[in-house]
Amino acid sequence: MANSKVAGQIDVTAKANDFGAEIGGIDLAAGVSEAAVKAIHAAIIGHKVLVFRDQQLDDESHFAFAECFGPLEGHINVSTRLENLPKMQSFGNLDATGKPTGVHPEGGTLVWHTDKSYVARPSLFTILRSPFVAKEGGETCFADMQRAYESLDAARAERLQGLRAVHDWKRSREKSDERAATAAEIAAAPPVDHPLVRTHPDTGARTLYIGNHASHILGQERAEGEALLADLERHATQDQFIYRHSWRDNDVLMWDNRCTIHCVMPYDAARERRVVCRAVVQGDRPV
Repeated sequence: MANSKVAGQIDVTAKANDFGAEIGGIDLAAGVSEAAVKAIHAAIIGHKVLVFRDQQLDDESHFAFAECFGPLEGHINVSTRLENLPKMQSFGNLDATGKPTGVHPEGGTLVWHTDKSYVARPSLFTILRSPFVAKEGGETCFADMQRAYESLDAARAERLQGLRAVHDWKRSREKSDERAATAAEIAAAPPVDHPLVRTHPDTGARTLYIGNHASHILGQERAEGEALLADLERHATQDQFIYRHSWRDNDVLMWDNRCTIHCVMPYDAARERRVVCRAVVQGDRPV
């Protein structure tokens, strides 16, 4: 891993292929200067996934850090929103006494997805912390959708141009065997379509824009479109495109949803304790 200093504010240690980086030299709970925000923004554009170790964040300082990067937005599943900070989300496998329930919450996190692609302006950055970290399993995996797209042969890439995928919260719930979407959720997040290959607004790079929220391809037979999406996902989640994050206590993760997909690895929900708290920065319309 290569180490560098950005703008005199943070240490950036890049991971393999520059996909992912560990950020040091900063205490997020103490507040983040404007210069540090710019340096972190530059780092996430360059590396797509950032890891901050040994951070002592609570809900309020987590919210304050996330808000440095733009307006935040609540999750479509209102039951997971924090009562005092409704634009933040928390869920886990613990009961009221703090014991594991044996049930993994939000099964949609176990399949590859990019956050909130089922809305017209999908999520920009996600900032995640885990107050309770599974000791075995529960890793978060990321796939580099820019490298996955760039590795396609020219003819295959050409066939994707101009195609649009329909992203659908209701269908996403069905595909991940989760509870059915409520009428209120469907009304709040009707199906939308986005380019199958989007252009990153900060880098100009082309990236695949797929994942579990993607239902089918606009204008294609449903089965044909589903098969194409599944094939692209298999391609994009090969080992050479993956960063696998093994959680430590007091980690904070931050990632760019415009050029990554992610999922959580299974863990024993009856034995391990795992809780995550999430803040999401509102994004832009894919083009």
